[in-house]
Amino acid sequence: MSMQTYTLRIEETETHEGISADVYDEDDVIAASTYVAYDDHGLAANGDDRNPEAATETVTADALSLNVQVERIDGRFEFRLLGDGEELARESVTDDDWRLERSEG
Repeated sequence: MSMQTYTLRIEETETHEGISADVYDEDDVIAASTYVAYDDHGLAANGDDRNPEAATETVTADALSLNVQVERIDGRFEFRLLGDGEELARESVTDDDWRLERSEG
């Protein structure tokens, strides 16, 4: 395997019901992906006028396998891109920045 460039892109879905985290290779093909539903964490988007900015990070790695993990920690989602089990990138999405609030439901 040779070094490749990957871009981790974290963004809210068009339906505003969750977050997708996709890893694109140099040809803009999705190499790994995960999804987090707000409802699974008792959250909801607050307001129709929101437009959270996507978080992106680009890394270069020599990896046979890619994996995106997500963890909920203290009012934020922590996304980690792993290559062959080693952390390549980390991005956080906070409830405050993305205007997420506890849902009633």
